[in-house]
Amino acid sequence: MRLLAIGDRARLCGLASMRARLPASCLPRVPASARTLSSAPRTPAPGAVLSSRQINPLLIEANSLRDLIDVYKCHGSSFSEVNVATAWNRLGKARATGRERADFFRQEERTLLQLLQHTLRAIPRLDARGIANACYGMAKLRFAPASATMRLLGAEAIPRISSFNAQSLVTT
Repeated sequence: MRLLAIGDRARLCGLASMRARLPASCLPRVPASARTLSSAPRTPAPGAVLSSRQINPLLIEANSLRDLIDVYKCHGSSFSEVNVATAWNRLGKARATGRERADFFRQEERTLLQLLQHTLRAIPRLDARGIANACYGMAKLRFAPASATMRLLGAEAIPRISSFNAQSLVTT
């Protein structure tokens, strides 16, 4: 996997202070025809806004808790309800030991709380699959502050339960 240097990441996210490296999988895909003659991938201009359709593949391809939270840090302001649910789902599926998870919670608590706030605002727009994905990820991640949000997601699901499709719920 090709990793980006700090300058590439800063241009991608438009942030001055960054971790030293970012997996190339967090970059948006650029068609070969749009690339310059150099082999280096193009990155969005600082402050570039990606659509939710461009963000979801970044979330799906992220390989670790850190990569996932970096996508949120870079593009959280553009997250749709689908991106929020995908982020929680992928955070829950990310492999991490108990110690790695505890270190991650300590280091990224503020960002996770921001994601929880974003989730609260997205609840009315979440469909059945989004509710299931978000709940699954929060439960698997075991981030204690998420328990109240999970209760709200459950309360939101009850009046809409008749519109839920079993297949959509089990394929999270």
